[in-house]
Formats: sequence, structure tokens, C-alpha cells
Amino acid sequence: MHIRNLNLSRVAEFLLLLLIVIIYQSLFSGLLTIQRISLDLPLLILVLVALTQGPVSGAIFGFLVGFLLDLADPSLLGLGAFIKTCLGYLVGSFKDNLYLESNFSKGLVVFFSLLLNDLIYYYFSSGRNLSHVLGIFVNYSLLSAVYTALVGWIFLWFLQVRKNRQAIA
Repeated sequence: MHIRNLNLSRVAEFLLLLLIVIIYQSLFSGLLTIQRISLDLPLLILVLVALTQGPVSGAIFGFLVGFLLDLADPSLLGLGAFIKTCLGYLVGSFKDNLYLESNFSKGLVVFFSLLLNDLIYYYFSSGRNLSHVLGIFVNYSLLSAVYTALVGWIFLWFLQVRKNRQAIA
């Protein structure tokens, strides 16, 4: 890919989304946590980028988000970047193959993406201790996936209502 073919608006959009992720993770993630069940806004944004812009953009954005999140725990540096790169590419490749017109189906993609991300991340970060992974998965990941998918669904619903109002006007 030549640098002259790079779409500057896409780069600016990526940088803005990365800034949102950094600000959220550093300032607001604790405010939106309910009984240790957290909103995974970085993953939600990753899935939405991958679904709207395709597998390559999803993989690039996944790597950037994963790497930034990995900097918080350098002992696992690269694990989150690798998982989110693969997840961004995988979700982006479903862009044209799945019927994703409804917000419900997009919410399901968010839900299953978060479960897959957490399952792989905790499996490798726990030293492949399957009982530990299942405990975290059942106690936190499932509820976090529901929370994140619900917030994503509400956000998508809001965007659809806004789009419909603009089409009428």
C-alpha cells in the first residue's frame, strides 16, 4: 500500500477513536463499572470499525487498540494486540457474509466477539489454567458481554433514529 493511497480521513477517524479509547480507559472506565462488571468500550469500537470498514481496517484498528491496552500490563505485551488484530480481521470478514442490517444482529456480534476475546486472553494469561478461565468467564465475561452488547445496541439504535430523522428533514 502506497502512502499516497492512504485515505487521510480514515487515519483521522482512527486517531479520534484511539483517543476516545485512551480517554475512556484512563478516566471513565471505573465510572461505568457495575459490581466489577465493566463496559469493554475498546472492543465495542473495534467491532463497529470492523463491521463498517472491513477486515483490513478491523485488523489495523485491532492491533492499535490491543497494543495500547497491552501497555497497561507489559508482562503480557503483544497478547491483546494479537487477539484484537485477529478478532478485527475475523469480524470484518463477516461484514459482507452475514445479514447485519439489524442492530440486534450487530449486538450479537459484539456479544460473541467479547466472549471470544476474553476466553482466549484469559486462557493464555492464566498459564492455560482452564478452571481459572472458566471461573472468570462465568463470573465476569458473560455479564460484561451482555453489558457491552446492550450499550452497543443502544448506541446503534440512537444512530439509526438520528439517521431516520435526518432523512425525513
